[in-house]
Amino acid sequence: MKHTFLLLLISACLITVSASCKSEAKTETSEPVAATPAPPKYPALGNEAIGTLYSQADKVDIIFYDLPISVNQDNPASVKNTVLYVSPAAPNITGNCKPLGRLTWMQQGTILREADVYCDTGCEYLLFMQDNKPLAANAMGPAGVAFFKNIISQVEKQKQQ
Repeated sequence: MKHTFLLLLISACLITVSASCKSEAKTETSEPVAATPAPPKYPALGNEAIGTLYSQADKVDIIFYDLPISVNQDNPASVKNTVLYVSPAAPNITGNCKPLGRLTWMQQGTILREADVYCDTGCEYLLFMQDNKPLAANAMGPAGVAFFKNIISQVEKQKQQ
């Protein structure tokens, strides 16, 4: 009986020691993963607004944010052609797009419309601004993409010389 009592006492001590040494089970409370907000969606400028821009604009200025050039057009055909870069379709905007520059259409010195130009792969659209705030977004047509890619390539060639 002594041995049984001693055996029970040793077992109880071992259980107590083992329980006290046991590390606490940590409940993993991971920080809530901040969901990346979906890129904002803007309505597209309608055909009427694009048509008005086409008929009224007489000058275009393009200021590039990271390129050492700007483009000014006052030839009526060239000005109208830049309006044709605007597709009536809404673009698929992703959060990874960076504007190339600002395109401004004017009539007799007054700004009719301004748009930030996006011309990277997967980011080919115009984000129309009013009071420097996004108003509408339209996909850029293939001719517009080609125009801006051509300007970028010409600047790159000049840098290499």
